[in-house]
Amino acid sequence: MPSTQSLRSQLRWASLSVGLAITAAVATAHDFWIIPNAFMVMGNASMEIRGQTSSKFPISLSAVTPERVAEARVIGANDDVTVKDLTVAGKSLLLKQRPGSAGQRVVAVALVTRTTRTLPAGLKRYIALEGAPELAQWYDSEGVFVGSDSLEQRVAKYAKTFVEVGMGGPRAFAKVAGHALEFVPTSDPSVVKTGGTLTVKVLFRGKPLPGAHLHAGWAPEAAVSDSTALPAGVKDQQVVTNRDGEATIAIDRDGLWNVRTLYAAPAAAGAQSWEVAFATVVFRTAAAGGHMHEANGTVDLPRVQPSTDSAAAIATVTRFHTALAAGDSAGALSLLSNDVMILESGGVETRDEYRAHHLPGDMAFAQAIKSERLVRRVTVRGDVAWVTGTSTTTGDYRGRAVNSAGAELVVLVRTPQGWRISAVHWSSRARRAAGN
Repeated sequence: MPSTQSLRSQLRWASLSVGLAITAAVATAHDFWIIPNAFMVMGNASMEIRGQTSSKFPISLSAVTPERVAEARVIGANDDVTVKDLTVAGKSLLLKQRPGSAGQRVVAVALVTRTTRTLPAGLKRYIALEGAPELAQWYDSEGVFVGSDSLEQRVAKYAKTFVEVGMGGPRAFAKVAGHALEFVPTSDPSVVKTGGTLTVKVLFRGKPLPGAHLHAGWAPEAAVSDSTALPAGVKDQQVVTNRDGEATIAIDRDGLWNVRTLYAAPAAAGAQSWEVAFATVVFRTAAAGGHMHEANGTVDLPRVQPSTDSAAAIATVTRFHTALAAGDSAGALSLLSNDVMILESGGVETRDEYRAHHLPGDMAFAQAIKSERLVRRVTVRGDVAWVTGTSTTTGDYRGRAVNSAGAELVVLVRTPQGWRISAVHWSSRARRAAGN
């Protein structure tokens, strides 16, 4: 527990009469998380996010009902959409939303604030049971629990997560939802590899919150729907935010991660009304890791868990386009099977023919022209997968204006090295100018 002088300094900085960030206990019955059914979806697919509530991440013991949701939003780099499709699925709240464009999305949910009356002793017990007995004792010793008068206790819960939409697009992880208490990553969670770190900033009422005690927990993805998949004896990390409200989490294994905290403080002078806010954020990491590389509009989506066949197939196609845009012929060829067939411009080429003929031109074109790609469908049948996508390409190439729409079919086969491209079919047509 920090010293009284340190606490007073932090509370004064936060412009509150009394307050301190406190940690939600591992054994609390009040945690609320939102977890996507898929952290990457096709551009035309619907996102589905589960709201889970229990004492142990990521399982759910009971469903938060739609009427308990004060606000549910899907926030992109250039849009902010309210989610209206809220239902209950088993023991989970279920949110559905169909995004309108490619790019990263922040999903942010706020539950309705619940107000109750309690005695100071009851509030003290509540804070202690929620994982901060030292704070409860400190408040008691400082005389913050006033007399025997009844207190108003206002409890609010906030949750965030991230979903990749389509085959590229702008990042949104740094978007602030405006929750009373929230986590904002300082770097893109989708590119974090196992063995790396993620730094998050805690905001209270829009200001960085120093001295906040955070818990970071891990679970396998299967545990969302199967509690028996949750191993015993896995301990949470405990970290404290610095003066800038930031703390760093060490990512030491693949799977689902959550970070959570709780803030409790008098809501007004006199300490007759107390505000208690819970906040969580969920993201996923994998050993395959990933990076975000942009070259002339082509964006490499984060690589995801190899066990997710459809996502891994998409990642292979994306890396191929990224290699073309970067002028990396060796990288592009390494993703092609030895018996690959390339169909474009009315012809068919083998791997060697493509390397000698169309590959240099494809790289020059990809480096010079901006293309926006969108995955339309991915299908996996055993050791074969095919990915269908569309694109729009605009710019000037060798003195010629380009404004075209394209379609792409990529067939992949599973190899010991992962998915490799066995066939590609490209076609394109000129786009009509507006009004024509």
